[in-house]
Order: sequence, then structure tokens, then C-alpha cells
Amino acid sequence: MQDLGFSLLELLITVCISAILAAIGIEYWKEQQLQNELASTTKQLAYFIYEVQIKASTKNENYIIHQFTSPWCIAITRDEKPASCSEGVLYFMKPDNSVEISELSNNKDALILGRRNLAQTMSFQLRNKIGTSRVFVSLLGRIRFCAESSYIAGLPPC
Repeated sequence: MQDLGFSLLELLITVCISAILAAIGIEYWKEQQLQNELASTTKQLAYFIYEVQIKASTKNENYIIHQFTSPWCIAITRDEKPASCSEGVLYFMKPDNSVEISELSNNKDALILGRRNLAQTMSFQLRNKIGTSRVFVSLLGRIRFCAESSYIAGLPPC
């Protein structure tokens, strides 16, 4: 007599193996999502600071970077700290993801000078469950970013 189907045991083994592989794949996918969120937010913040630097140089004006904490955002003004981020000349709002800003170096406001692309030395530290990254601005206005604690695709190690 010919058997035309699979036995129940064969089907159960196939379903169990598929479930195990799916669970591993979902965990890896979640880790990749966190890495992408951290890398993307780090690059967006670096490009935002670069945009502020270009604007300061073009208009030959000095800008002050102010950090707000909950929800975090960064506002750019010409003088004193505004009441909210959206009141600044330019502002960077936290993207809707898991990344938090943990510090602006020295927890003070920082300056970007319009003359010759100079800036006050500063760094921003960004973090989520997967790792930590940092955006640096040097005295000569060079903007760099890197991954501090673990390998994150798209960010060089610090």
C-alpha cells in the first residue's frame, strides 16, 4: 500500500524547527532595528549640527546650542535659552525611536561661531539598549561621529 502524505510526527518536527528558526530570526531583526535607529539618529544629529555650522558661516552669526531633556530636542538660538525647542532659529526633535540623549559635554550650552567655521568643543552621547554613540564637534568645527560600546553598522568605532 502506498503512503501519500506526511505522518503527524514529521509535521510536528517541521513545525518545531520552523518555530525555533523564526524565534532566532525575530531576535536578530529586533537587534538590527535598534542598531539602525542608533546609527540613523547619530547621523541625523551630526548633519543637523553641520547645517547649523553652514548657516552660521554663511550669515557670519554666532549660534548657541541648547539641549532640552524630556522629550529630548536641541534648539539653536542667537542668545538666551528659549522656553521650548520650536522657538529656536533651528531645532532638532527626537525621532520616534528608542534613542535617548544622555549628555551634552559639560551639560552646558555650546557655541558655533560664524567666523571661519569655529565652534566650542562639544560632544553629544546617544544611547539605546544596543549601544552608545557619540557626535563630536572640534574647535575647528570638524564634526565626527562614532560608536562607543559595540559594533554598529554605518558608524566607525571610537
